[in-house]
Amino acid sequence: MTKSYGWTGSILWVDLTNNRITRVPTSDFEPEKFIGGVGLNTRIFWELGSPKVDAFHPDSPLLISVGPLTGASGPFNRAEVCGIAPQCYPEELFAYSGFGGKFPSELKYAGYDGIVILGKADRPVYLSIHNDDVELKDAKHLWGVDTFETQQTLMSSHPRASVLTIGPAGENLSRLSIILNETASAAGQGGYGAIMGSKNLKAIVVRGTGSLKIARPDDFLGLVSDRMAAGEWLSGAAQSWGRYPLCGEVIKADMQINHLKKFAGCYGCPYQCMGFYDIPGIGKGAQMCVEAWYGYFSRNSSEGYWEGNILSQKLGINNYELLGMMIFLTAAVGYGAATKKDFGLSTIPQIDNAGQREYGGQKAHHQFLTELLNGIADGTSLLSQGVGRAAEQLGQRAMDLYQERYPARGYTAHHIECVGSALHWATDTRDPWSSCHDYQSGFGPYANIAEHFGVPGGDWRGATKTNMYEDTEYQTAWVQNHQQLKNSLPICDYASSPSTYYHPPNMDVRIFESQVLSAITGIDYSVDKLWEAGERIWALRRAIMVLREDRRREDDDIGQPWFEKLISGAESLAAPLDRDQWEALKDRYYGVRDWDISTGWPARARLEELGMKDVADTLQSAGRLG
Repeated sequence: MTKSYGWTGSILWVDLTNNRITRVPTSDFEPEKFIGGVGLNTRIFWELGSPKVDAFHPDSPLLISVGPLTGASGPFNRAEVCGIAPQCYPEELFAYSGFGGKFPSELKYAGYDGIVILGKADRPVYLSIHNDDVELKDAKHLWGVDTFETQQTLMSSHPRASVLTIGPAGENLSRLSIILNETASAAGQGGYGAIMGSKNLKAIVVRGTGSLKIARPDDFLGLVSDRMAAGEWLSGAAQSWGRYPLCGEVIKADMQINHLKKFAGCYGCPYQCMGFYDIPGIGKGAQMCVEAWYGYFSRNSSEGYWEGNILSQKLGINNYELLGMMIFLTAAVGYGAATKKDFGLSTIPQIDNAGQREYGGQKAHHQFLTELLNGIADGTSLLSQGVGRAAEQLGQRAMDLYQERYPARGYTAHHIECVGSALHWATDTRDPWSSCHDYQSGFGPYANIAEHFGVPGGDWRGATKTNMYEDTEYQTAWVQNHQQLKNSLPICDYASSPSTYYHPPNMDVRIFESQVLSAITGIDYSVDKLWEAGERIWALRRAIMVLREDRRREDDDIGQPWFEKLISGAESLAAPLDRDQWEALKDRYYGVRDWDISTGWPARARLEELGMKDVADTLQSAGRLG
């Protein structure tokens, strides 16, 4: 790196085993080529040798990176956590999880592009970062404390700092545990809270008094001003859907009228897409979209819904996983595949073991919530290790129910509404949907926008959907490349749909992202150069899948039920997937990627074109080059 714009130039390297903290130049990991966030984390993991250890081994790295846009005014203040994900099933895979709040910007202002955490402390500790003053401190008094109280305690001793923390679920190595900043900004998917717990790392506290250095401030301000003037960075109808509970009009209206205190969002972001609520006797906190999981099962009880949200956040449990879990629970008990006792429960509000409704009142809901969530958090429940591992212990009928709701890798169904999104999930290492709504809000409804970007689209026409296979390989590759950029620049998924600031030929999302990165870093990124970076990051992630996890063509799939019927209770396709057309689509997809069609492995020619000869050499030495 020749200029210190956008990037700070330094990564914190924390060895918990030896209580040693060093700083490594960001330039060691080619940030101009891998940007930041997921890209930077992936390059670091590759340089560490893509370690073939289990998620809770001391040598399992926890990687947290921001990007060159982090700290700027706008929807850029996010960070990415990467590592070997405990939540993945049946195998632990290298994956990713993003979060917002204020922590990402504070880390940048403190002077760091990322944190690499290795080893295991001999006692509970937290990492304190105040600009150049970085040290590990005792956290014995915080072990067992919930995420809200932990943040309050640490912020009282570290004024104006931001805290990233785990709750009891992470301490007890639940594979559903999150890492939380504030009350709703969480690295939710992946189970990364358990990695912190396995390392005896309770929290990271950061306070930065520096700033983001922008190479061309006038250009940057012009881009931001244009977006604001066009009304595209203002909270309106397009952003408001997530602020209110998505669990029925009764709860939504009650929460909005009686309990909403303000709108909230990530630091410096104009969208303010969350709602901040307070129900006396239960608590205060924010919610956005998936936090509404318990509302579906609380019979129009705002108190039951909110108690589920607040308690799961305090304990540090993945809220989205809880939605799929609730559907699995009621089905497993209702169909006789399990009993309430199997899950350590004395009641399930929706049904009893005979399949009869037993909603009960608030007391029954409270009992169910505390039994379910505390069992997950303290590790006594089968469900603490995830639905897949629980179903494995319960028998074949439970596994059948699991496979209907969980398409691949141990993650519950989420927005598989077209063939392209199914292929994306099949070739990823986790549910990718938190950062690739491009299918849903970009190409599906808008044939003209899809045509502009050279991919198929327009396959969702009102209530009508079609299963489109022709040329869908281009759509999937496009969204995957874009997803890597969003998670590396970073830019919020809600602010970077193909339909966002769509004003061709002078402005579209690709033009905006290349121009804003160029303005901040001072490096001229054309659209094609930036797009190549997205493909490079995806190719390196694929190389890790192949080298570390022996990923092959047959592994690029989703569950067999999706080829047999439309899955009930999940957003789904127009019809079951067709196996012959699916396999032909995979052939074409590997061709677009310049990967070997028979194995799905990256080939040397394209890797070298992407500037990754070292990656090709390593794969060849392992006998896994396409």
